[in-house]
Amino acid sequence: MNVSYYITKDYENKSNWTLGKRGKNKAKQSQSVVSLSILFQTQLTLCEFFLFFTFIGPGYNLAMQSWTIQKLLNWITEHFTKKGIDSPRLSAEILLSCVLAMKRIELYTQFDKAIDKQQLDRLHELVERAGRNEPVAYLTGKTEFYSLQLDVTPDCMIPRPETELLVERAIEFLRTRTGKQFVCDLCTGCGCIAVAIAKNFNNADIIATDISEAALNIAAKNIEKHQLADRIKLLCGDLFDAFVPQLDIVKLVPDSDRGFDLIVCNPPYVSAAEFEKLDKNIKDYEPKLALFAGADGLDVHRRIIEKVDAFLKPDAALMLEIGFTQGHAIKEMLEQVGSFAEIKIEKDKNKNDRIATAKKTSS
Repeated sequence: MNVSYYITKDYENKSNWTLGKRGKNKAKQSQSVVSLSILFQTQLTLCEFFLFFTFIGPGYNLAMQSWTIQKLLNWITEHFTKKGIDSPRLSAEILLSCVLAMKRIELYTQFDKAIDKQQLDRLHELVERAGRNEPVAYLTGKTEFYSLQLDVTPDCMIPRPETELLVERAIEFLRTRTGKQFVCDLCTGCGCIAVAIAKNFNNADIIATDISEAALNIAAKNIEKHQLADRIKLLCGDLFDAFVPQLDIVKLVPDSDRGFDLIVCNPPYVSAAEFEKLDKNIKDYEPKLALFAGADGLDVHRRIIEKVDAFLKPDAALMLEIGFTQGHAIKEMLEQVGSFAEIKIEKDKNKNDRIATAKKTSS
């Protein structure tokens, strides 16, 4: 039995037979097909057959036919769909783009491009790891946030699309003000918020802090990549404790009048109960330090809100990302400070609590 012939014909005709059925029908012609049927114990789709021979024994498959970008995209997308991987088509595109050093759009302009063995072997490794729920961003070492490409590693949390709303509100606030603005980004992680603000608002100097030196190393790479080293300073420390060695903000940011115009933060806010229910690709791979925040998920928010007043100028603002049910509790904490003239809880596009904004009084 010419396995390559039957696979190719099935792909072209898009018929619905499976290897198990065809193997039984042609048992006398090919002992190897019978062996495969016994090996898998169940009927295999063509996608699964491809993945077995390409990713477990790529040499066998390559000897029979070359695999194009189009075929790989279709088969890997189906594989990820069956594995329950988020955004299976997008994940397939990102992995292929990484392996081939191509832009995603180029995958579709070069659909018929054949993949060589070295590239296929590398793709095999990445698809296998992604199938075990390892985040695609960690596999490629890159992610996109606010239309910016950023480096990421398992030392920092992967930026989420929901956090772009926080950046958007921060930029809107800064644009209502005049003169040089001084911004603090607490829990900066890979630096995504600081970099996005600096790239989209030119008249701001930013101090970004994090308790993790490893995360700050990644943030430094992203700041350098986007040529922002002259506008973003990094400090290692636990929230506002990062400022203690400098005694006051003026030493860090001249002319800041001992306070920030804006303090922005996406802190850890996952509760103990929520942490146990996190998806495997988050719980098993992303740093717990960047996720977990005590029994109710509010430990870090409390510490920020307790001390923030001393670090804000009059008329300045505090903007926090919050958990999807934390709006009421956060608002109560902010009200207890007594120095905020306006407090707002904003929901995201999914109608979940997402952003808390507190604007300080003018005196």
